[in-house]
Amino acid sequence: MVLFITLTTLSHAGLYFWDEYILHKRRGLSKTEINAGIGDALWFLSTVAITIFLPFSENLKWLYIVLGALSCVSIVKNELFYPDISRTERLVHAGLYVLHPLILYAFYSSWRMNFFATNLNYWMLQLCYLGLGLKALTYHIIYWNYIYEGKESVK
Repeated sequence: MVLFITLTTLSHAGLYFWDEYILHKRRGLSKTEINAGIGDALWFLSTVAITIFLPFSENLKWLYIVLGALSCVSIVKNELFYPDISRTERLVHAGLYVLHPLILYAFYSSWRMNFFATNLNYWMLQLCYLGLGLKALTYHIIYWNYIYEGKESVK
């Protein structure tokens, strides 16, 4: 489980970095993509936060499953907004779409097994992952809405 959590978390973070900070800057984003990205991040981070800060329970399990399903649907709907992206970006997105439910499964399994209580280092890894997710959300909001706004490559 430790290796699975570590590999999925690092792979997801690496692909997300490549997508958000390199590929998106290269082509610019439409307002629809910007807003969709904010919504996607909120679904995902709220789902993950449950496992980090709340003890497992049957009621919360169902909340987690519903939020996780909504998060997965939310990211896939983005393909409707990408008519003219490069093959590289499509492959990065495909990798992110595969890793997204794996990350949610890793967090869920760890939460259900109370893994973080017995392995504080990996609870800290997941807490850092959540922190980086919040940082990415903040960056997405500020950069695409205030810094990059008005430039010609934004559609």
